[in-house]
Amino acid sequence: MDQSLAITDARGMTLIEVVTVLIIVAILAALILPRFMGIGGYSANAAQGDVIAAAQYARQLALLGNGNITLSVQGGSVTVQSNGQDLPAPGGKGYPVTIPGTAQTNLSVSFTSGTGSVVNATQTSSITLTDSGGEGRVVCISPTGLAYAGPCS
Repeated sequence: MDQSLAITDARGMTLIEVVTVLIIVAILAALILPRFMGIGGYSANAAQGDVIAAAQYARQLALLGNGNITLSVQGGSVTVQSNGQDLPAPGGKGYPVTIPGTAQTNLSVSFTSGTGSVVNATQTSSITLTDSGGEGRVVCISPTGLAYAGPCS
């Protein structure tokens, strides 16, 4: 066997290939690690999304004429009720739903049957949510019943 042939067949990675792999790994780490380590308010973002989704669900049920629907955010839980009865959440789980954060402002809002507006509301309601890392997010519910991420106006 020719020794020179065996040496020329062995191939390593070029510097450009190594740098490219390192850049890709760094980008993936920056996107994924905060979600697993609770860095950057991921829990507050998730809690905000859960409350907005529950408010939109409650408003939709009210718009469909299912009677007045109540959204309640207390501490670390969100409840959607009709006539004092917990309603099923989309996806099979029932309310109340535990959120990954705590509400600094406890709030109960009723959506009017047929219109979806908030009963007797003249200004936007604000719910402040804080996760265990101290990161905060705000959910706003307008008098027309629309829920959105803060800041509230």
